[in-house]
Amino acid sequence: MADGHDHPSNPPVSSRKRQSPLSVALSRLWDDPVLFVPFLLVGIVLTVVDWLHRRDPIPALERTGLGADGINVQIEFAGYPTGIGRTLRPLESLIGLEPIYLGWGLALYVLPLVAVTVAGAVTMARAMDRPVRFEAVTSLFGFVVALDLLQRLLGSIAVLQEMGLWGFVLLAIYFALFVRLFLVPGLLVAGRPLRPALRESGRFADGRGWSLFALILAIGLSAWLLSLPPVVGPVLSSALVAPVHAVVIAVGLEQSGALRQPTGWLN
Repeated sequence: MADGHDHPSNPPVSSRKRQSPLSVALSRLWDDPVLFVPFLLVGIVLTVVDWLHRRDPIPALERTGLGADGINVQIEFAGYPTGIGRTLRPLESLIGLEPIYLGWGLALYVLPLVAVTVAGAVTMARAMDRPVRFEAVTSLFGFVVALDLLQRLLGSIAVLQEMGLWGFVLLAIYFALFVRLFLVPGLLVAGRPLRPALRESGRFADGRGWSLFALILAIGLSAWLLSLPPVVGPVLSSALVAPVHAVVIAVGLEQSGALRQPTGWLN
C-alpha cells in the first residue's frame, strides 16, 4: 500500500506513463502479493459452485475447450475482473421451478457474482490506495450483473451464432464496446457514478483502442487457457488472471490522471 512516498516499485506517475499498464501491474503484483488473495478465494467459490451445479437436479452446461473438430479457442473476457468457472447455468433453466429450487438456483447464480464483485472492489481499491466503500461495491455489482445478463442474452440468440462471416461484424462491435468500457469497473470503485464512469472510460479509450484491444485479447486468452484444467481451472484463472486485470485497470486510471481529478475528468 502507498504511504505517501515514492518507492522504486511505485515510481511517480510521470515515469509510469512511459511504461505499459500491464508491465506496471505485474511489477506491483510482484511487490504486493496480497493482491492475489481476494481472487484466489473467488476461485475456491467458483470451484464449489461447479461441484454443486454438477450434483443438483437443475441443468447446467459444462464448459470445454475441445469441440467436435478440435480445439475451440475462446476469449473469456467479461468486461470486469473475474475467474472462469467450469459450468454455466442458463437462466432459462430456472423458469417454472418450484420456489425452493428457484431460490437455490438463484443463489448459485448470485453467489459467484457477489464474490467477483467484492474481490474486484477490494483488489482495485488496494491497488489505488483507496478505501473500499459500500456504495462503490453496490455500483460495481450492478455493472457486473448487467454485463453478465447482456452476454447471456447474446449467447442465447441462435441467429447470432449462425451469422457466418457477418459474425465478424458483430464481434468487432462486441470488442469495441469492451474497449470503451475497460476502465468502468475501476472508476466505480473510485467512487464515480455510472454515467460519468461510462463517459470517462470512453474518453480514455480514444486513441488507445488497439492497445486496449491487445490487453483484452491477452486477458481473455489467458483466462481461457488457465480455465481448461479440470477442477483447478477456476482457481488458476481467478488467482492468476483476474488480479492482473484488476491492477491493470487501476494503473490505467493512475496513468490517465483520473485518480487525481475529483470530478473525474480524464486528461
